Amino acid sequence: LMFSIILLSYNSNKNISKVFQHLKEKLEQEMIDFEFIIIDDDSDDNSYEIAFHLEKSEKNVKAFQLSRNFTSHYSIFAGLTVAKGDCAMAIPDDFQIPTTTIIECYRRWEKGGKIIIPFRKSRNEKASIRLFSNFYYWMMNKFSEINFPPGGADVFLIDREIIDLINRRISPKNTSSIVEVLRLGFNPEFVPMKRPASINMKSRWTYKKKLKLAIDTLIASSSFPIKLISKIGLISFLIS
Repeated sequence: LMFSIILLSYNSNKNISKVFQHLKEKLEQEMIDFEFIIIDDDSDDNSYEIAFHLEKSEKNVKAFQLSRNFTSHYSIFAGLTVAKGDCAMAIPDDFQIPTTTIIECYRRWEKGGKIIIPFRKSRNEKASIRLFSNFYYWMMNKFSEINFPPGGADVFLIDREIIDLINRRISPKNTSSIVEVLRLGFNPEFVPMKRPASINMKSRWTYKKKLKLAIDTLIASSSFPIKLISKIGLISFLIS
């Protein structure tokens, strides 16, 4: 059984090799066969060159670069199209997901889980970011077809069956991978995790990008915006 790990790379020249070597050591200890797929989101630095060099030196590494900067959600969809494993998981490039959590998700998949979603038990972030995130997940849980775990989630491990469904039937335009995974109707397993305390990196997701994603995913997964617009239109017509 092979585990496809998709590394979401953007200006990651300092982290690519570190993440790979760390995962290689831990997964080999656990005797987990894996492929390491690097999806470079058109970085401004030499991330892709480093990824390509790693591909040449390691037999289980594949490196790809997107034609322009599409954001990480497109990178996930792209990674799934080239993943050959029996299951797959996309991870950020900054060690936000503990290796123990990655391994736990894999072990749960071995026991029959189709969708395993880790989520943070707490969010050690600025108040403004935490407020935005909490409001977004409240809106999604309240008005959309899907339900996020407490505190939300943005990564997942999925079975080959789910990978094939997404590749064949889901368009990546104006949506996110986690939303589409949760909409498929399977019963996900949620795994609580603690974000490593050493993580102290500035987010590359601007408020503009976050707002666009929030609007796109709400519209894509909910009939509420259409109903609201229809009601406003009807009321305006009657008043007129």
